[in-house]
Amino acid sequence: MNAKAEHSTGRQGIEEQEAGRLSPPSLGDEIRALRRTLGLTLDGLAAQAGLSTGFLSLVERDRKRPSLAALQRISAALGVEIGWFFPPHPSDDPLERASVVRKGFRRRIDYSRLSGSDYLGERDYLLSPSIDGALALTMMVFDPGGHSGDDLMSHEGEEAGYVLSGTLRLELADGALTLEAGDSFGFVSSTPHRYVNQGEDELRILLANTPVIMSPRRPATEA
Repeated sequence: MNAKAEHSTGRQGIEEQEAGRLSPPSLGDEIRALRRTLGLTLDGLAAQAGLSTGFLSLVERDRKRPSLAALQRISAALGVEIGWFFPPHPSDDPLERASVVRKGFRRRIDYSRLSGSDYLGERDYLLSPSIDGALALTMMVFDPGGHSGDDLMSHEGEEAGYVLSGTLRLELADGALTLEAGDSFGFVSSTPHRYVNQGEDELRILLANTPVIMSPRRPATEA
């Protein structure tokens, strides 16, 4: 092997190693992941945010940094606070920031677009480092009497959960089931379903969804 070929092979090996390393998502990555999860095209987001498609394309590719005013428009169109794009993390290690979410640094998910779902007695947290993938892990927390909404809901994909604490009434199209701490469940998400805290203590559920769901909930009759 000549020196030129050896140098090329060595450079390719280094580039492959760099490409394989985990790195925390950039601002552009976060915007693109949320847009895609919500099922929005670039044109659709541009129309809702009142910005040009070309500008948003540059932002998503980290070729342009949006002003605060532009970022406020983008976040409003995507239904999140600006802070969603800058999740806090106790570590400066890129590997940890890309692959770990520490307790106390979880992002809050709002499925209602009504400044939170506290009025339902429900709080949802993202446990996965990113939503830019096929699977998301979340934690649902329900106060006594709390629930996921008055109506059964349905959406695409599959979900499976594990009751960490409390008593869950899992309402499905064909009936209702009561689950206690240590019980688990799973079903196709197009099945009309509803979560209710049936006990007197706080209910906590570890939930996995695929694909990632961030869009507002809709009654099963509208899905």
